[in-house]
Amino acid sequence: MTDIPAETLPQPPGGPDSPDRAGDEILLAFAGPAPQRRLTVLVRIFMAIPHLIVLYALNIAAEVVAFIGWFAALFTGRLPEGLASFLTGWLRWLARVYAYLSLLTDRYPPFELADSDYPVRVSAAPGRLNRLAVFFRLILVIPAGLLLALAGYGLTLAMIVIWVIVLITGTMPPSLHSAVAAVLRFYVRCYGYLYLLTGTYPGGLFGDRPEAAAAGPGSAEPSAAAGRGSAGPSAPAEPAEPSPAIPAEPATQAEPAAEQPPAWEQWAQPQPGRAQPAPAGAGPATGGGLAATAGPAGWRLVLTTPSKRLVGLFVGLGVLVIAGGITGGILGSSSTVSTATARAEIQSAHATLSGALATYQRKVAACQQDVNCVDRQTRQVAQAFGAFGQQLKNDGMPSGGAASVRDQLVQDAQRVQADLGQLSKATSPATYQRILAQTGLQTTITRFDADYKRLGQAISIS
Repeated sequence: MTDIPAETLPQPPGGPDSPDRAGDEILLAFAGPAPQRRLTVLVRIFMAIPHLIVLYALNIAAEVVAFIGWFAALFTGRLPEGLASFLTGWLRWLARVYAYLSLLTDRYPPFELADSDYPVRVSAAPGRLNRLAVFFRLILVIPAGLLLALAGYGLTLAMIVIWVIVLITGTMPPSLHSAVAAVLRFYVRCYGYLYLLTGTYPGGLFGDRPEAAAAGPGSAEPSAAAGRGSAGPSAPAEPAEPSPAIPAEPATQAEPAAEQPPAWEQWAQPQPGRAQPAPAGAGPATGGGLAATAGPAGWRLVLTTPSKRLVGLFVGLGVLVIAGGITGGILGSSSTVSTATARAEIQSAHATLSGALATYQRKVAACQQDVNCVDRQTRQVAQAFGAFGQQLKNDGMPSGGAASVRDQLVQDAQRVQADLGQLSKATSPATYQRILAQTGLQTTITRFDADYKRLGQAISIS
């Protein structure tokens, strides 16, 4: 089973001044859904590994080229031709690989930067750029980037279900196919805008609007006419017949415009004044064939209502994924870490406290009943207990009962700090002994040691 021949896709339109192109927008053309081999669907991710390795290196190169191109565009107002050519090739490679991974096509992507007769085509026409927009490009792309993140995360989650559908049925439903294509097109447009291949802000996530002017008065197929374009004012209004390469669904007057075949199903339908596409297996179209004469309608992606709802579903799933990630990060950042990390952090904090206690005992012995000297050393060791409790409070704990034991140990450390603070105010040895008895400092320290051992058992501190 093979995809619809790529020669049925339209050829790239001209540059930014061409009548076939609206400005310098980045255009993508997709062949329609076709039967796929279930074996390749099953192992698709593994088959794409060579391309992903190459893309990793190309992505690094593209970032370097885009950085250089940013300075050039900032001063000259346009991306240098050589840099634009490489970035366009990288964008083609990226689109083909992601289309293959997203199950939009069963045809293995070629290893090349050049345009190819692949079921996914990318057309870019870099032109003049606004220098101010170039300077603030990283800021300007943020809104589109956020929308792309939502749609991308949602589609990634939905790909599990999509993979099962294609694996079982051997093909992707048309509405789902065009919805996935719309997300991929938006992805490519966002990166094309970020890397200065276009000054047109990314759009079209929910598809293109049909050209109402393309459908003449009394037309029974307003949506199809809009998607196909027109051969000119004098072109006869002939009914469209199914293409040999891409069968078209018959349309009736009772059908609403939203139920007409999407644009990618209409490209291969015969047009007045246009040569027919070559049948499957007949080789590339030449001369006056469709590939040589397709107009801008072939580069439009008009989504049906079900497809738009699917894109909205992707965005909604993305919102849930990001919201769940943020919530999980907030809840887990301070409470759940690995056992090894918690063990190392607690041992480090306790070692610091043990060193402070050893210093305290040595210096108190050297004070020789000097109350002021003892008070000074007591205040220092009180601060050491406070620092230990604060560090322990900030450290995360593995899931389970370790967190509750940690909280009890933090309370012990704070109580010892408070008792030592009272003890540091003694003005005589008798006052010292009285405060020591009143605070129950010895009992608190005993409880502190016991809770530290309990925490050690909870996280296996040796």
